[in-house]
Amino acid sequence: MKKIVLYLLLLFLSIECLNAKDYIHIENNIPKSQKKALVILNGVGDSKKYRKIQLEFFKDNGMDVFIPDYKQRSSLDESLYKFSVFYDLHEIDSYKEVNFMCYIIGGYILNRYIEINGKKNIKKIIYDRSPIQERAAKIGVDKLPFLTKIKFGQLVFDFSKVKLNPLKDDDGLEIGVIIENQATRLMRAFEKTSYEYGPYSFDIKKIEKNYDDYFHTWLDHDLMYKRFDVIGSEILYFYKNGSFTKEARRNKYNWDPFKKIRL
Repeated sequence: MKKIVLYLLLLFLSIECLNAKDYIHIENNIPKSQKKALVILNGVGDSKKYRKIQLEFFKDNGMDVFIPDYKQRSSLDESLYKFSVFYDLHEIDSYKEVNFMCYIIGGYILNRYIEINGKKNIKKIIYDRSPIQERAAKIGVDKLPFLTKIKFGQLVFDFSKVKLNPLKDDDGLEIGVIIENQATRLMRAFEKTSYEYGPYSFDIKKIEKNYDDYFHTWLDHDLMYKRFDVIGSEILYFYKNGSFTKEARRNKYNWDPFKKIRL
């Protein structure tokens, strides 16, 4: 038991988060009104290493790239405010078109932003969703409250209480969803606890009713930040076409999502 507690402590404290910086790539020789922008809203598992990987992959694909350091330890509301300030500061609403890649909490922040400010020039959104990882906040608050408070402040406590509701009005938007089919090592440690919150559903209609297209991936939430050799081509295809490829997997993987698998 002591070894398990020590393992979780080391794992929890080794996760970088809320300490990164804005990562931005802009082609300055073209007016914003003639360009597209990609805004990536990472989750609490964010890190400088992951941001560098994301920027390196997306920067030369016909879009200016913005990866804001928006998450605030103080609250979800402050995180929304920080993102709103970032959006205005960089005049992102001046772009011809804006696309988003949102990792769980990032999707919540974007949806709140749109409900308050409207869609503006936002055209395409990809939500990264994970039925398993989306219980991590509740587990952190219920089972590791002290460590959660130290590591994330109030942010995760706030997020553990909210629902990931779809936008009330998705007219004019093209929405894609990537569904993770595997648990992270932290969630594997809390497999039994996670099932206490109810059964899991990987049904797209129960995850995001506004979807235009979706696919299932074998990646866990941590790998979603760096394995663009697996998901990158589908993401770029969606931003160009408003759908994923015909080859993208529309069926859930037939396995135990808590068993570590690498394809």
